[in-house]
Amino acid sequence: MPKKTLGHKVSHFSVGDDKDPIVVDLDKINVEELDITVESNEIEFIRKLIIKPAGFPIKPFDAPETIHITISKDPKLFQAYATEQWQGLAVQINDYIFDQLLLPDFAFKITGIEPITAYRIGADTEIILIQDSTPTPRFAEVSFDEIIGNTQAKEKAEIVIEYLKNPSRFGEWGPKNILFHGPPGTGKTLMARAIATSSECAFFAKKGTTLIGLHVGDGAAKIHALFAKARKHAPAIIFIDELDSIGLNRSYQSVRGDVIEVTTALLAELDGLEPNEGIITIAATNNMQLLDIGLRNRFEEEIDFPHPTEKEREEMLRLFSKNTPISMEVDFARIAKITPGWSGRGLHEKLMKIAIHRGIREKLTLITTEIFIDLVKKSEKTDKNSRPPQNYI
Repeated sequence: MPKKTLGHKVSHFSVGDDKDPIVVDLDKINVEELDITVESNEIEFIRKLIIKPAGFPIKPFDAPETIHITISKDPKLFQAYATEQWQGLAVQINDYIFDQLLLPDFAFKITGIEPITAYRIGADTEIILIQDSTPTPRFAEVSFDEIIGNTQAKEKAEIVIEYLKNPSRFGEWGPKNILFHGPPGTGKTLMARAIATSSECAFFAKKGTTLIGLHVGDGAAKIHALFAKARKHAPAIIFIDELDSIGLNRSYQSVRGDVIEVTTALLAELDGLEPNEGIITIAATNNMQLLDIGLRNRFEEEIDFPHPTEKEREEMLRLFSKNTPISMEVDFARIAKITPGWSGRGLHEKLMKIAIHRGIREKLTLITTEIFIDLVKKSEKTDKNSRPPQNYI
């Protein structure tokens, strides 16, 4: 039986060879009598192309594990951006296509094509981006019952928690930017986590050093992305530890030029150039004297975290001893008296933890006061030996 395949509607076709073609007008011939194959040269373009973010094939060392793409509220704008890059590409399901403009070499995976028989992206292809919703950041929750001392910070925490739960009550008078300062290990991060736990809000914690980019513009982009993410999850707390690593006084910025753009971007966000309702920024530093005065002025309150008092050290030791693998018979009041200048972290990590490790190593069934006193003496001796020489010329 003769083979008759017309494909798409055409008005004419050619037979013969390339050197001597014969053009046949279909309007003047009975196609049913032909024993030829008529094939269309027209391409069936994809009507709908569905893509999802796939990530970097080779991840930059400072890039996040996952990137949530935020597109313009005007879908036509994203359509124009995508068409400019990918028009004319031949693709199929499970292929990858790459962004060559804003996120160089960032990959998108093709998850759907309509119609399934089409394979080329055209000017009229509708490009649809789908992605999972961004999960609320998780963090280790902390109760205020676990925090000894720091009365001033707890009083401020009450206001912050009330604002995060009911921002409309405050109007323009809500808390915004708070600076925690004090020696290492005095509970600054712990306090920020406790506030986030009590207010049941999102918590975005970053160390200042992680906000410094590799290339020009990277650091500023990280700051703006951090605040944009917090706004999306409001109410939220942004906690920036080691603020002095990016908020240096201008007299130091000539030495650390890579932090200038980060500081500038942070100043813009703290000024609230974008609406930040329901967003609290808490920063922490061990070196207040290194901070730029302009940056310090953006914080409404500077809250000091001093070393714990003798009574507070005793309460901390009792709290730490409640969940230990070895029983303890320790005069904590006596230990508190001989540990002036110790931070809460020092008591936990350098005293309580080491005492427990020693008990496990020596197969003890009971940890006594004498073990703690011995560890304190050894720690003081180590600290004395590690101090730099005095009056050395």
